[in-house]
Amino acid sequence: MTRVGLITVGQAPRSDVVPDMAAILGGDVEIVEAGALDGLSREQIAPLAPEGDDEILVTRLADGSSVFVGKTRMIPRIEAQIAALEDRGTALNVLLCTGEFPKLWARRPFLEPQQLLLGLLRAMVFPGRLGVLTPSERHVPQTTARWRACGFDAHVAPLSPYEENDPAAVRRAAEALRAGPAGLVVMDCIGFRRKTRDEIAALTGAPTLVANLLVARVAAELVSEGGSAPLPNLPPEPDCAGKAGARTRR
Repeated sequence: MTRVGLITVGQAPRSDVVPDMAAILGGDVEIVEAGALDGLSREQIAPLAPEGDDEILVTRLADGSSVFVGKTRMIPRIEAQIAALEDRGTALNVLLCTGEFPKLWARRPFLEPQQLLLGLLRAMVFPGRLGVLTPSERHVPQTTARWRACGFDAHVAPLSPYEENDPAAVRRAAEALRAGPAGLVVMDCIGFRRKTRDEIAALTGAPTLVANLLVARVAAELVSEGGSAPLPNLPPEPDCAGKAGARTRR
């Protein structure tokens, strides 16, 4: 059975999105979850809050609540989880965050949702503007700047994936996207789910992409025995003493 690691910026398990991803990955894949904030209390997380012009990330904690953290402070914690999962023998690791990151260091195949979304959108032609759902009002300026820097005339609207059971909030977001007018909608947070995708698509009349399902489909293709050769289940890499240990940078 192939092991696939799913790494959240927050705390594992991600019971909100992983079940839908697991259904796509299939029963022949063992999912191993890890979180960059695993084991930390609210008090220990507080110093990781965004400051200055650091990019804001919102993520989910184990108790189901959400928290804002700064991207710069999270990068080494994410890389540490990549290394730990690789040491446990994962053949492929996936980041559960749509933020734009510098090249994260990994020894084995690693998927970043933002890069997958960009590649797909650059291969498409669609009418109107690119509609983007971002997790909060605080995210709107940085999300707008990020997508426009990538060459898209983005019309950004806020909707928290952790408050998506509010029909009024979903309607407001859809109305804002229609005003764009959005010809295609990207749900720019890994926490958005299929249910909200379907609601936004119905309310806007525009095709809508939900990041976690897109990433799961690509990951499934990478580990599928029906496609090209499947990724091997790699054993933990030994350290200089011959024991399974942490990576060393080249």
